[in-house]
Amino acid sequence: MHKRMGTRGRGADGTLGIGRRALLALPFLAGLILLLAAPAQASFHLIKVREVFPGTAARPDSDYVELQMYAAGQNLVHFGHLEVLNSTGGVIGNFTPAGNVANAANQSTVLIADSEFAGQFPGLTADFEDSALNLSPSGGAVCWPQTEPPFDDCASWGNFSGKASLPSPGDSAAAAAIPDGMALRRSIAPGCATLLENGDDTDNSSVDFSLASPAPRGNATTPVEHECAVPPNTAIDAKPANPSKGTAASFTYHSVPVGAEFECSLDAAPFAACGSSGIEYPGPLGEGGHIFEVQAVGESGVDSTPASYFWTIDTTPPQVEIKTHPVDPSPGNSAAFAYSSKETGSTFQCSLEPAGEPDDFSACPATGKTYPDVEHPGPLADGEWTFKVAATDKAGNVGPAEGFSWEVSHELADETPPQTTIDSRPPDPSLSSSAAFAYSSNEAESSFQCQLDSAGFGACPASGIAYSGLGNGSHSFQVRAIDPSGNVDPSPAGYSFEVVLGSTVPVLSPPTPVPLPPPARPPNTAISGKGGTKTHDRTPTFRFGSGSAGATFQCKLDHGPFKACRSPLATKTLTYGGHLLQVRAILNGTTDPTPAKLAFKVVKP
Repeated sequence: MHKRMGTRGRGADGTLGIGRRALLALPFLAGLILLLAAPAQASFHLIKVREVFPGTAARPDSDYVELQMYAAGQNLVHFGHLEVLNSTGGVIGNFTPAGNVANAANQSTVLIADSEFAGQFPGLTADFEDSALNLSPSGGAVCWPQTEPPFDDCASWGNFSGKASLPSPGDSAAAAAIPDGMALRRSIAPGCATLLENGDDTDNSSVDFSLASPAPRGNATTPVEHECAVPPNTAIDAKPANPSKGTAASFTYHSVPVGAEFECSLDAAPFAACGSSGIEYPGPLGEGGHIFEVQAVGESGVDSTPASYFWTIDTTPPQVEIKTHPVDPSPGNSAAFAYSSKETGSTFQCSLEPAGEPDDFSACPATGKTYPDVEHPGPLADGEWTFKVAATDKAGNVGPAEGFSWEVSHELADETPPQTTIDSRPPDPSLSSSAAFAYSSNEAESSFQCQLDSAGFGACPASGIAYSGLGNGSHSFQVRAIDPSGNVDPSPAGYSFEVVLGSTVPVLSPPTPVPLPPPARPPNTAISGKGGTKTHDRTPTFRFGSGSAGATFQCKLDHGPFKACRSPLATKTLTYGGHLLQVRAILNGTTDPTPAKLAFKVVKP
């Protein structure tokens, strides 16, 4: 319990608490130890206080202290002594056993009792009588002092407020006062419920001791404690994947120690005997979550912590959706697709082949697929193409492919590079280690590449980009647009700024992007020709322009989308009937909000 680190109390004669007779006998004992070949572990160090009884009101001198060995060979108790302390920690008694005890087995006890012990407990004999033993039920402590680890073991109770663990900074809590007729007994719990071990001692008497009816036990009594049996421990070896598309399940398992039998449970059903080599559930098991448990049953009982495994059965194929695709028709310099699955964690396979050719699926990124690639290293040839994508979920279910077909026509090729504009940026100087940018292109559906300082250009989101962890000093940002035809802005938009951390330079709080000057007035667009014109030419050519130098154009024929174009514009073969051409100019990122329109009709000759 408490530990006295080599400190001994003094007796009434001023000698150390081992007693005058022991001092006189030391030379003789030293010689005796040299002559006797005692067992290597024979000692008195591995002993703890087991039970304290302060006597009764009728027989106050029936008090006793019972010690217990927690290792074999601790019978040389003549070299130790029992120390008694009052409630304030003063030493009021020392007792040195007159000899050694015979029984040195692990868990053996040593009983030291007062003069009226036999009257209180008829038929029992103490190992040693200490007629000066004085235990107060209201408060005190007893110790078995030792000069080497694990040092003293003490038990304190009641109103004890002294020092029973010198030279520690203080004492742990004492156990409760002892009522008349009751004893204080060590509680045995950690490790083995029946065996006294060093781990049963926490150096806190209020934890380690509890009140009990007195049950004195001398050294001649054979110990009743026994080694605790080790319960089996169960582990699962083979199990289904999680998730799994299989509707059957098989398991193998083992236990330590070996030789146990097993009981199994599926989905919280009662445990039932199952084979030692494993168990199989042929099913079909339902879709959803399942839990398997197995417990070993050995000679020492049932595993109190069964091994368990949870898994999900999924037999539903994932559905894939194509989110974005090229316009139809479009030039074949670049074709980008984005897609997704309704099941998180799906993988994808893609195929791109000319119309009528068999599909050729291969793995493709979950983030999307862009051509040209390894299978199609150059621009796509003119003609009809079909793209397909299929998803595979975590359970291995393969969903149906989703497809998109469109026409590739290099007559529609756009060779005009886009123009990139920075729309918002950090102030200069900036007092923040973070910087956010927004940017745009004068061509719809452009992608972007960004560069900070000398890191090199890399893909960045069309919605903007933010950087963090910038250090003091100058920084440079550049961004360039790539239009749907693969043209790259040859003159990226750039912005340089200074980061000044820890400065008092005035700045808006919180920092806000510096607005750019308002855009110039939108350009005007005009188409050559007269509305309502009739023509026999099924591939007519149109000319258009703007009053602003440097403008680019986007065209839209009938119900198709606006796409980059140049004047003159030669159309593909048109059907007989009415058509509508729309053209809008774009200048410095500003698009003509009122496109020019020309309605015409193709008639048969």
